[in-house]
Amino acid sequence: MDFDTVDRKILHILREDGRASHAAVAKAVGLSAPAVGERIRKLEAAGVIQGYRAELHPERVGLPICAFVAISPQPRKSAQRLVGRLLELPEIEELHAVAGTYAYIAKVRVASTQALDGFLDRLFMLEGVERTETTMVLRTNAERPMYLPFDAGA
Repeated sequence: MDFDTVDRKILHILREDGRASHAAVAKAVGLSAPAVGERIRKLEAAGVIQGYRAELHPERVGLPICAFVAISPQPRKSAQRLVGRLLELPEIEELHAVAGTYAYIAKVRVASTQALDGFLDRLFMLEGVERTETTMVLRTNAERPMYLPFDAGA
């Protein structure tokens, strides 16, 4: 999809504040609120905007421990079945298929190191998991909204 300058500005604003009103966005981009609403609907219909959500502070909701878990599937087992099993684990916040030694990388959030240990035990017992490697996060230096390739012009 091609984005004009106004679409780019709208995306930039909504990426920073998904709750911004059409009136506030309109003021920032120099259009009427109905015109902004129509542009936003088109961006949603095109799948550019996939949804809106609240960003929660992990520690304040009781999930201070973050880890990245590399997962290698068992040979000759269905990868899709394994992915389905992994997606049933609520501790997995993100799951990515990757190239390299491991086939998947999962971002995991839990309440304690004991909870992480229990999660890893359950993970390793899942049918289709051959081996795992865990890296526990000590400090997060940045978690920011997705980079937009046209941000420099926004």
